[in-house]
Amino acid sequence: MNTSPARSPARLDPSPAWTVVTDAPLKGLRLAREAGAVFAWDEADQLYRIDPLGQFQSVARAPGKILHADVSDDGSMVALVGEGSKLWLLDGDFELVHERQTIADPLSIAVDPHGRYVAIGSKLNLVQFYTRHARLAGKFPTRQPLSSLLFVPDRPFMVGIGAYGSIVGIELVPRGPNGALDGAIVWNEALMSGVGRLSTTGDGQMILIACFTHGVQRFGIEGRAEGAYHLGGSAGHAVPDFAGRSIAVTTLEGELAILSGAGNVKWRTTLNRPAMALEADALGRYVVYGQATGEIVRLDLQATGRPARATATASGNSSSKSRIGSAQVRVPEWTAEVVPHEDQAEFAVLAVCDDPPRIGVITHQNRLEIFGRDGKRLGQAPEIDGVGRIIRTAPGWMAAATDRRIMLCDLRRNLAQRLDISLAELTHLAILPDSYGLGLVQERDRLGRATPAGRWIWKAELRSPVEDLAIDAEGFTAITTEDGLLRVYNPAGSPAGEARGEVSDPALLIAAPEGSPVAWMTLTRRAQVLRGHDRSGRVAWESPVPWEAWQFQAIGRSAVVVAPDGRALAYDGSGHALSQGRGDGVPDAFCLGPRGEPLRVARQGVHLICSDLSGRIAWRAVADAALGPVAAGTSGVAAMIGKSLAWFPSSADP
Repeated sequence: MNTSPARSPARLDPSPAWTVVTDAPLKGLRLAREAGAVFAWDEADQLYRIDPLGQFQSVARAPGKILHADVSDDGSMVALVGEGSKLWLLDGDFELVHERQTIADPLSIAVDPHGRYVAIGSKLNLVQFYTRHARLAGKFPTRQPLSSLLFVPDRPFMVGIGAYGSIVGIELVPRGPNGALDGAIVWNEALMSGVGRLSTTGDGQMILIACFTHGVQRFGIEGRAEGAYHLGGSAGHAVPDFAGRSIAVTTLEGELAILSGAGNVKWRTTLNRPAMALEADALGRYVVYGQATGEIVRLDLQATGRPARATATASGNSSSKSRIGSAQVRVPEWTAEVVPHEDQAEFAVLAVCDDPPRIGVITHQNRLEIFGRDGKRLGQAPEIDGVGRIIRTAPGWMAAATDRRIMLCDLRRNLAQRLDISLAELTHLAILPDSYGLGLVQERDRLGRATPAGRWIWKAELRSPVEDLAIDAEGFTAITTEDGLLRVYNPAGSPAGEARGEVSDPALLIAAPEGSPVAWMTLTRRAQVLRGHDRSGRVAWESPVPWEAWQFQAIGRSAVVVAPDGRALAYDGSGHALSQGRGDGVPDAFCLGPRGEPLRVARQGVHLICSDLSGRIAWRAVADAALGPVAAGTSGVAAMIGKSLAWFPSSADP
């Protein structure tokens, strides 16, 4: 952090007290001002309670995917709204106390400072109140949906922000002996800009709205506009202390400033990344800000002379690899520039071979370049003509292809040769050079098997276009076609069997995972059926899949099925479901974890995230340039970051 020099002894002298890092990218943060505890939640729906010294008091998984969250000022109640309009009330240690269905299309949530009530705003132009026991306490209509809600701590009053640009004051009226609550909008003022953070002092006399380029707008509790503070940037967060003597402001450009209650700048700095969450201590002693990359920083506004504590780890010791539980924020072990311009990186194709550990990349020049696990450049194959870029791997081998040419690399001897074989519009390629050779499909209707030297063993003309291709070490070839057929050929190219599926639903196909009692597995997407087949194609078992699939891969001893929204389900070779994950975006690649479990690798903004199927983060990295294509294997993960190939080994300390 770059701090501005003090101009006089009266000016602030802020100093970072501690930094902690969440497992996954940070999603939200709240400060329980009375308890002094920071509550945070991340993109993997993990919850964190951090004490005033930066130690993790509690870490737990949420009951489901978090849409909105808030915490009481005394830290006794955490309220979460999740997918499916679920309301979860948790105690301060994240033990589930109550669960119930709440209003449809929830848009905002607020918890009373003492943990007595929860308010939930909905896109249905309605706000509902719930007691701490999750019983419905009341409701009231609004003219437009309220995207933010906030209880005023010292009086029965709320403020809210309309989704279409307004601020409203809401009077709260107790009703009856059972804790019922009524709300009534007593004023409504239009705003002329979009809105970031809504905050208020303890008495509500200073209501602040971060209005981006329109600065920080200030209102009184009677709804009267009282002016604006302008910092020269786009204000995203503005938070006062309890009495309104100081105000913390962050901008989208990455500035953090501390203002006096009158709006004078007392101190300002530029953060390494913009803050996506900001909280202020009730007494104005410190601020806490969070960044999307997962860092949460406490900044003491009056330096005490003690050194800042290092980034927190699970054991409390400092580490160059910030750790919480088993997750790590990592940097590449090495990088190597492979393209001259960053916009060419998106067109690169990567592959990882585990035996021996090698990383291959084809760029816009259609030349396969091989790297060792240590980052050493081991060679570059000759350029191949044609369009399209395909890389396939097998133990000891890597093949690069276009629609017209194939380059086969012997990784053990570090030799490359271009196959002297005439091709026209290669669409499918599978390789096992040591036992099978190469399986090829041209123009989707001509199947063939060739030797590693480029000699055809057999060819076959097909009546229906090929959907998928698989080969095995025994020399058998299997294809699925657009008319719903699975067809198997023996090593000599003669039909060895077939299975008829749904005519309008061509199946995805893989060679069954290692250790399976079957030879092939198929997946019909719309019919949502997974099947195991013996070597002749006969159906040995069927298993339902709960949703339509997008991807189908063999990962170690598992067959992994992926839905369009990223949900993943692993099956063993007998069709039994092993593990299932939630939809967190479509993964870019899969690899094996230390216990042989499938791990998914996905890009999420500036983050590269490796997690298990349930979403638990194994590690993540924050890219300092645009993230491009990704490939993974048991030995590690390769990714394009800007113009460079980056390598993350499977072990953080190889």
